Amino acid sequence: MRASALSVAILSAFAASLAAGAAQAGDVEIYGIIDTGLNYQHVDADTQEDATNQLQMKSSQSIPNRWGMRGTESLANGLKVGFMLEGQFSSDTGEMTGGRLFHRTAQVSLTSQSLGTIALGRSGALRSGFGSTGLWAVKINPFSSSWGDYMIGNKYIMPGGFKAVDNAITYQSPVMSGLQLHAQYSMKIDKNEDQVENKASSDRQWGLGATYTQGPVHVVAVLDSVMYANSEETDDYDDSLAFSLGGTYNFGFMKLYVSGMYFKGMKQTEFQGHVFSGSNDIASGASYKGYSVQTGVDVPLWGGTAKANIAWMDAKVDQKVTFNEVNDEDIDRFGIAVGYSYPLSKRTSLYAGAGYVRDTSNIDGREPSAIEAVSGMVVRF
Repeated sequence: MRASALSVAILSAFAASLAAGAAQAGDVEIYGIIDTGLNYQHVDADTQEDATNQLQMKSSQSIPNRWGMRGTESLANGLKVGFMLEGQFSSDTGEMTGGRLFHRTAQVSLTSQSLGTIALGRSGALRSGFGSTGLWAVKINPFSSSWGDYMIGNKYIMPGGFKAVDNAITYQSPVMSGLQLHAQYSMKIDKNEDQVENKASSDRQWGLGATYTQGPVHVVAVLDSVMYANSEETDDYDDSLAFSLGGTYNFGFMKLYVSGMYFKGMKQTEFQGHVFSGSNDIASGASYKGYSVQTGVDVPLWGGTAKANIAWMDAKVDQKVTFNEVNDEDIDRFGIAVGYSYPLSKRTSLYAGAGYVRDTSNIDGREPSAIEAVSGMVVRF
């Protein structure tokens, strides 16, 4: 009886402590998204090998899985302190993305109503949809960054960006008549023991952005550059430079998306999803320049939203920096995608979509292509 009474007393004290802590942490929120479904891919490398077909379970097909915590605390003189911790994971395997607990965001911020916000830590690049600092993704394309592995969205038609960066300082101005200015500098983009933070031996990045929202109009512009590491052990690449411009207009019966990008100095690693089964590698010994354009729509239909997007990219060799043989390759990419999402509730929705993408090289005439179909369910909490 004494043991039972002691247990009850301890549990009661613990519950009271939790209740008090919850009261003090009233501005802290735990949230997340889980997206899991089925994926079919038909990939034709346009070589002597047969095309491949694969049906699999995949996660993060329409929106990346995530879980996170965020909170704010009001200080004197109109100041507010905030934090955001956000991880990404695969719901079909339970693995954390990139081996990081907080792959998407790990930042603290200080906000002044009159001066704006400063955020420090791992943050979404301006040309991404990550965290509170990413300006692109879902706001500029009906398929956000992209659905699936090949369906056309932002990141598979516009090289570079669309990720979080380490060691970032990000500034956001107050909103002035719908206009907000953004600036960002990463002292070392990613973890690398051989690179020294804020030195020429490390990959660094800067970006400038502006957003304008007024009524049915939303416009985003981003100018950014990766300052590649230069040392005796690495090739001396010229810094990349990219200018991206996108906008949406909501007509009510339809939402129109239009975006474009000019880029130069983009290394092979900046072309996400560009390789088809290793048959159409962008050369690792060169950087590329070019442009991309795309347009898409969201249309309310049968209680849900129908989606469509069409895109084009042209990339040419910009700079050769190794003694390896690098041809003056000109690669074109064309893609088209359609999809549909249907809300079952405020937190749960179903989706389905299909897309086609094709690359064309002027060197060997091959046209590797892929057809992809996705379906699944998204649950928010």
